[in-house]
Parts: sequence; structure tokens; C-alpha cells
Amino acid sequence: MLRKILFFFSLIIFAVANAVAHVSVSVKIDSTAILIGQQAHIALKVVADANQKVIFPVFPNKHINSHVEVLNEKISNSEKLNNGQQISITKVYTVTAFDSALYYIPPFKVRVGNQSYSSNTLALKVATMDIDTLHVDKFFGPKDIAPVPFSWSDWRGLFMLSLFLILMLLAIVYLYMQVHNKRPILKRFRIRPTLPPHQWAMNEIQKINHKKEVHDDSKEYYTQLTNILRTYIQKRYGFNAREMTSSEIISQLTEQQDNKSVQELQQLFETADLAKFAKLRTMLNENDENLYKAVDFIKSTKIEEQEKTQKQVELPPEIQRSRRSLLVLKLTIAVMVTGSLIILFFIGRSLYFLFV
Repeated sequence: MLRKILFFFSLIIFAVANAVAHVSVSVKIDSTAILIGQQAHIALKVVADANQKVIFPVFPNKHINSHVEVLNEKISNSEKLNNGQQISITKVYTVTAFDSALYYIPPFKVRVGNQSYSSNTLALKVATMDIDTLHVDKFFGPKDIAPVPFSWSDWRGLFMLSLFLILMLLAIVYLYMQVHNKRPILKRFRIRPTLPPHQWAMNEIQKINHKKEVHDDSKEYYTQLTNILRTYIQKRYGFNAREMTSSEIISQLTEQQDNKSVQELQQLFETADLAKFAKLRTMLNENDENLYKAVDFIKSTKIEEQEKTQKQVELPPEIQRSRRSLLVLKLTIAVMVTGSLIILFFIGRSLYFLFV
């Protein structure tokens, strides 16, 4: 009976030992002694079954104790053992301290599955720098602020922006001078009222009548007189009389005018053709007679204006383009001034943060 009880307890102890052997928690530190402010690395290694969940300790206040501070923590290694039946995980904690003393590091508690396991304890010695107080002349006072070496990468952006700002200011000045110079884009213009065809023709005939040298040259006299009549006929009747022969003009007028005035005009054109092409020399009285025929034809065919209608003055295309160009220039100047102010503000802000 006693043997059975001993055998039963042996089985229980073996099972418990076997279960505990599946989990192993160990911790080691790479340096047990550091200077104030230096760092040490604590490696926490856990070996457990592959199907078990491992939870490492977390330090919310970043302190293992009141003096040892945790700067960083990360998983540095993870591997499978015994054909994947077990897993080995190593987590490294980077620690430091700023007071000289020998610090006790308590065991790290790791939770594996539903059970909690503790590691071994550690000690960390933090030493201070030895100061030779007997030889004060070896100590030096604080040094002056060292000038920062010039770095083109720090100033490249500001330099390019400043250059662009200068170019924009020059462009603004140039455009402003173009808008406000003494020769404005919009030039003053004067629209003269258009004379009726018969008034224009009578004015031109009066000019010929006052030129004595024209009367002495039959060819020149009849050339100018017929040119005036051709232009008048073209404006009055609407067909291209300046490019037509005398016979074509008479034929066209016969369809629109009475025969008497057309016959007198035909006689004038015949005399003019002889003077221009056959070098016929006419007498002064004959010239005056043909001049009166031209005046009679104009008076008999003129159209009197019953009512003067005021037409809306339409600006020429080049004036309209000038006005649009002036508006575009002013808008461009406004946009460039706004952009320049934004760039200037950005440059000033960048310089402030560089030097303050």
C-alpha cells in the first residue's frame, strides 16, 4: 500500500516538474556598472510552448524603480525550438540612471498562458565622474557659442525665393511704368462724321476748279474729274465703278437713271477717254462745260438726308484690344503684388525661426 502511495506522489511530482520545465524565464544585463547618463541593456528571454501566449512586463511610467529609467524596449529575437514545439522570445530593455548608487532591479514578471513567472534579480551600479578638486587649474570655464558652419542646403530655398521676389518686383515696376507712362496704350482718337457722297464729290470738284495747273493739262484734269465721278457713282449706286470701263458704267447707270443725265455723263466720259488715251487737248471752255455736266449729274442724282440719325460710335478693333490689354496689365500687377507680399511674409517668417 505504501508503495502505491509513493508511486502516485512520484507521478504527480513528475507531471508538475514536466509542466514547469516547458517554461523558462531568464534575464541578463550587458553591463552591471555604468556612468551617470550611460545606457545598459537588459535582455529578458522566455522559452515556452509554441501554442502558449507570452505577455512581457510593461512599465507605464517608464521606470523599473524610482531611479532606473526605461528608455526603449523592443523584441530583438524570436525563434522556434524542438521542431517548432517551443518558442524562444527575447525582449531588450534599454535603461539608464542619473544618480550614482547601486540599484536593485527586481525580478521581471512574465505571464505565459494563465500562469505568471518571475525572472532572476539584477543589480546595476551607477558611478559618477571622478573630479580632481586639488588641481583647479585643470578646469576650464564655459566656452563661447560656436558659430554654426554655413550650410547651403539651409539657405537654398530662401535664396531662390528672394531671387524670384526681386524678379517679380522688377516686373511690377516695368508693368506699372507701361500703364502710367506718357504714351498710354489708349491713345486719343477723333471720329469725323462721314460726308454724304454728293457733298464729298462737290468738295473735290471745287478743289479741281481752283487748281490752274490742272486746267492746263487736259489728261490730268479729266483723270481727276472722272476719278471723282467714279467714286461718287460707287458710293451712290453701290457697284464697283472704279474698276469698270466708261461703257460699263454707262450701261449700269442706264438701268437705274433717266437717259438725259446719263447721255451728258457719257459725253463727258468720251471726252475724258480721248484726253487720257488719245492725247486730245481740250479748250478751257470745253473743260468748264464738262465740269458743269459733272456738277449737274451729281445734283440730279444726289439723295437728300431727311433726318440725321445718331449712330452709336463703335470703337475700332485696335482700340478695343488696347482697352483689354490695359485691363489685363492691371489684373496682372494686382496678382503679382499679392504674390510678392505672400513670398515676403514667408521669407520673413523663415528668417525669424532661423535666428530666434
